Amino acid sequence: MNGVSEVKPLEASDVLLWLVSRFARWLKMKPDELDTSQRISQYGLDSVAAVSLSSELEDELGIQLETAVIWEYPTLESLAGHLAGELSRQGITTLPAVDA
Repeated sequence: MNGVSEVKPLEASDVLLWLVSRFARWLKMKPDELDTSQRISQYGLDSVAAVSLSSELEDELGIQLETAVIWEYPTLESLAGHLAGELSRQGITTLPAVDA
């Protein structure tokens, strides 16, 4: 070993846990009330709210996302997989804290 520790990329499961906490806060729900395989739109998000959430995700994660990302990846599970890939491609290995 050369003494340099390798930084582990974020896993989709890490991003999913972060998204559940984040969406629970946005939707004023408890995290355990969210079904990660259910369409996000089932929680009452309209297109305006989805665009706003996409923008907030961009700001928090420091990456650029398509405006329609929540419609393209309609469940928290699919969105987490997509975001994990995007974060990894951009070399981002940590997620921001979710304020209580």
